[in-house]
Amino acid sequence: MTVLFLLLIFVLSPSSANDLPLDSDGGRRSNEEIGFLFKTWMSKHGKIYTNALGEKEQRFQNFKENLRFIDQHNAKNLTYKLGLTRFADLTLQEYRDLFSQRPMVRQRAPRTSRRYVPLAGNELPESVDWRNYGAVTEIKDQGECSCCWAFSAVASIESLNKIVTGELVRLSEQELVDCNTDNYGCEGRGFMDKAFQFVINNNGLTPQNDYPYTGYPGFCSRNMNSLNKPVTIDNYVDLPQNDEASLQQAVAHLPVSVGIDKKSQEFQLYKSGIFTGPCGTALDHAVLIIGYGSENGQDYWIVKNSWGTSWGDAGFAKMARNIADPAGICGITMVASYPVKHST
Repeated sequence: MTVLFLLLIFVLSPSSANDLPLDSDGGRRSNEEIGFLFKTWMSKHGKIYTNALGEKEQRFQNFKENLRFIDQHNAKNLTYKLGLTRFADLTLQEYRDLFSQRPMVRQRAPRTSRRYVPLAGNELPESVDWRNYGAVTEIKDQGECSCCWAFSAVASIESLNKIVTGELVRLSEQELVDCNTDNYGCEGRGFMDKAFQFVINNNGLTPQNDYPYTGYPGFCSRNMNSLNKPVTIDNYVDLPQNDEASLQQAVAHLPVSVGIDKKSQEFQLYKSGIFTGPCGTALDHAVLIIGYGSENGQDYWIVKNSWGTSWGDAGFAKMARNIADPAGICGITMVASYPVKHST
């Protein structure tokens, strides 16, 4: 079967040697090597294609083009590497459409606070990683539901609850998808502030075990009689736009929900290192900043994503910090916010 598969790949790949991707040493990859990589990638990600309309052939061509792009990028020895992520069989447009999200623009007046306003003489830690304090849950996977807003909001509440109470409770994104109706479920129209307000109005969020994630919108079945009490928050705060100093000040105290522009092919295939773009500021994805640091003179944010562990560095990313653009890398400072929970 392996021989037949590789033969099929060869037949479907009439490209000349000059069209083949370069490997990490600058040599041309053979059709056999590319076919093996594709088969291995398919197995890893459980991919099964139909023969209808040449789907398998098209996915292989997409894979091959992405591999060429990866090899060309990695040969430049920049601050970050690309790899064969879960999206390696998608065109750039398919990737962009997979998690279609309307531009994230605040629809109400910012809810501000002086809680973490940077002050002259303030000394912040040189680096922070909230994973080191047990305040970050494992990487989750939103699947094909465009509800990054829910995963970002839930992740920030989980971390805050651990910081305040000492308990790391995994909470339900599905409850937000089903019940937070003004965020429109999986339609890519949600916003973290609305999720925070929902949790406040509804006296908490249900633990994940009591309301598991399905990846599609369903009937709201919030169980207030659960043996596990919902986790509550008291308020939320919007950080000033285009202000990395305020964002760093806040992240030194707790993880912060942010919006970013994810549309580039580099972000689609990001694997490791400090992501420096290219990307724009038309925000279409929500993530959680869980820390910051510096490496070889390059400052960075540590970001928790919701695309499973087969994207990025086991689901996490480092993104450049303190860049010339006041909006930050990929607009990361434009819609930053965090929940508030008073100690009891």
